[in-house]
Amino acid sequence: MHDTFLYKWGWERLILMMAKALNADLASWFFSKGSFNLRKEWFKWKMISVSSEIFKKWFRHIKLKFAFLFKTSFLKNYDTVIFSWDSISAVRNCNKNQKKIYYCHTPPRYIYDLHDLYLKKVPYFLKTAFKIFSFVFKKMYERDVKKMDLILTNSINTQKRIKKFLWLDSVVLYPPVNLDEFKYIETSDYYLSFARLSDAKRVDKIVEAFKQMPDKKLLVIYWENDPQKQKIFTIASWYNNINFKTLPWNRGFTDYVGKCIATIYIPIDEDFGMSPVESMSAWKPVLWVDDGWLKETIIDGKTWYLIPKEANIEDIIDAINKLTIESCIEMKEDCMERAKDFSLVQFEKKLKEYV
Repeated sequence: MHDTFLYKWGWERLILMMAKALNADLASWFFSKGSFNLRKEWFKWKMISVSSEIFKKWFRHIKLKFAFLFKTSFLKNYDTVIFSWDSISAVRNCNKNQKKIYYCHTPPRYIYDLHDLYLKKVPYFLKTAFKIFSFVFKKMYERDVKKMDLILTNSINTQKRIKKFLWLDSVVLYPPVNLDEFKYIETSDYYLSFARLSDAKRVDKIVEAFKQMPDKKLLVIYWENDPQKQKIFTIASWYNNINFKTLPWNRGFTDYVGKCIATIYIPIDEDFGMSPVESMSAWKPVLWVDDGWLKETIIDGKTWYLIPKEANIEDIIDAINKLTIESCIEMKEDCMERAKDFSLVQFEKKLKEYV
């Protein structure tokens, strides 16, 4: 059970892989056309929509909580339920004999470590309401997570957050990449960003850096429901070396990764991101930031180029100038070897052992 298939992000991709590996039904509050088309992804089992409604973002969390609290009695028909994101509220409709597993992508960041960042984006007249609902949801979340028989998580970094904020133990199960889907293609002339367009991913800084490098090309792959899409489009206006592309049904995605010089991924204290692993699967190195889980994944000096955690524009420019086509080609073998540690085969084996 995942909260909502609203985007084409790594979380949705992970939950889809888990459901396939376990031959499991998949439940969600909402299956959006802006997310993955599960039938086109060869998903064969039952899809259960908790609701057919979608609401504006300021009311979405409230409606979502209500739906999972009061519209998920069907969960009693299952021996084992795996929860993802805010669907955790539905655990109250399970009984004691069911096995309840929570795959924690991260403790909700709007409640915990990024609360102030989210608060800044809330209109002034709604700030008090946001604080109240955050407090209530925090209490609900902490009560629900204690009902789980097992907590899985995506990285040592997130494992530490769970321990820090919830005082609970968890087991790391890295999200996988299907290595068969990615391939190395003769390098083209562009650098690639395919993180979602949101403040925490700092794609705006990448765009600002390439505005100062007119001789370097940047391709930004985005998804229709990305929250900061228009803001970043505006920043890049009139710069011909910066291009944006969206991919219906994800068509052609692996080819764009396979052809790039290198990928760029500089999020704030990331819990886990699929982008660097997918990049390495296509034998492409990553420009990344010294922050969050990435230090668990990227081999020092062999599969990445590191910039300080502040990710200043000057640091990005300096790194891009060092990530030449020639230096990136030299890294490709190390990238592929590291990517094998995140194979779908290994993931499925460990997942079945836990379940």
